[in-house]
Amino acid sequence: MKYIKFERIDKIGLLTLNRADKHNAVNKEFMQELSEFISFVGDSDIKSLIITSSGHNVFAAGGDIEYFVTLISEEDARAMSLNMHTVLNRFEDLEIPTVCAINGSCIGGGAELIMAFDIRFMRNDSFVQFKEKELGVTTGWGGTYRLVRAVGYSRALHLLLSAEKVDAKTAEDIGLVDAVYDKDIVLEKAFEFCESFKDENLVLIKHIKQLAKKSSYFARDEAMELERELFSQSWMFGKREEKMKKFLKKV
Repeated sequence: MKYIKFERIDKIGLLTLNRADKHNAVNKEFMQELSEFISFVGDSDIKSLIITSSGHNVFAAGGDIEYFVTLISEEDARAMSLNMHTVLNRFEDLEIPTVCAINGSCIGGGAELIMAFDIRFMRNDSFVQFKEKELGVTTGWGGTYRLVRAVGYSRALHLLLSAEKVDAKTAEDIGLVDAVYDKDIVLEKAFEFCESFKDENLVLIKHIKQLAKKSSYFARDEAMELERELFSQSWMFGKREEKMKKFLKKV
């Protein structure tokens, strides 16, 4: 593929946004490659997916202006937005955990892009900026929906209206990212996290993500019903029995 690279390291997948000469700006072909990749990775047996980018200081700059200037009607804009909504929704709906190793700043659509991944580790000298207002538009890639859910309504509205740059430390403090690391180790830390559960049962990993995700919007009783169902299934996976027998031998 031209704009992305994929490597498999044991049970961990590594997706690299690979358009550094354009600051990983997304055009129609880039979207298509991402869509094709999701179909591929959804059928694989990897247990987690790390997303990072090539280049030095920018993780993703959002939409490619050379492509965007060709969108001259509401219908063009709506079709592009739907395309990217579909791509990022499919990333969000992957059954395995996705970890974004943010090794540069995220601007406009780039800020929207990182919000579609489950866990975000960020380089300490970078920033996030929801810059769409400065272009005279709203977010168009699902950014407002995901931002509100991550940081709350008033803070999200403040970031969207001010279009201010949010440094890595502040991004961590408000829950926009989960952890901040030195630029030399942010990818290493993403791998460390994924290594911690790469030997677990793949179905168990999927169950844990499913339960966490649905618990964020299910009503209490519905979430607990799902928990009972997935807990009882995982009870029979074998690890629990093995661990309990080892414990009883020690007492």
